[in-house]
Amino acid sequence: LAGMTRSAAEGCLGLEQLTLQDCQKLSDLSLKHLARGLGRLRQLNLSFCGGISDAGLLHLSHMSSLRSLNLRSCDNISDTGIMHLAMGSLRLSGLDVSFCDKVGDQSLAYIAQGLDGLRSLSLCSCHISDEGINRMVRQMHGLRTLNIGQCVRITDKGLELIAEHLSQLTGIDLYGCTRITKRGLERITQLPCLKVLNLGLWEMTESEKLGIVTEILLPRYID
Repeated sequence: LAGMTRSAAEGCLGLEQLTLQDCQKLSDLSLKHLARGLGRLRQLNLSFCGGISDAGLLHLSHMSSLRSLNLRSCDNISDTGIMHLAMGSLRLSGLDVSFCDKVGDQSLAYIAQGLDGLRSLSLCSCHISDEGINRMVRQMHGLRTLNIGQCVRITDKGLELIAEHLSQLTGIDLYGCTRITKRGLERITQLPCLKVLNLGLWEMTESEKLGIVTEILLPRYID
């Protein structure tokens, strides 16, 4: 596919979008081939590829054409892999590391340092906390979509930091964030561009939810 061995295949060197979701036999060597051969690749989906690790991300970190990278449920990806991505020449606009349970607060610091051009970031079920949010949001002013569902260590403090620094946010997923309260939610819903808000499994009465959403969000849809 990447044209590394012409006796086996000519390759598809002009490829811009590649989905390899749930290809369990792929290893870090495959990412080395992709990085060397597919220089025009813009979107790469490796979700549920359990055979790739941090070492493979070191190869991807030099793909300057890549704009979207999906690593959802890649169990062997950790903070070290995110460090590799952040220290390379990537110019990502979208990154999904949801359900990578070895990704934590240190990854958010790396993202702020080297991937601050992101417009969409998904961290659902990662081991992040308010401290990680604090280390990230001050450098991520262009972020439009933030998915932190099932990040059970996030509290109102984290939401206040998000509301203070991510003024361009249009969508946020708070599904299963059981430690947030009405106070934090009211702060988030003051974001001027917010259009999408997911509150599934949030511990508040239905009447309280409806009151907040109707009062703050409904007028924006009408406009």
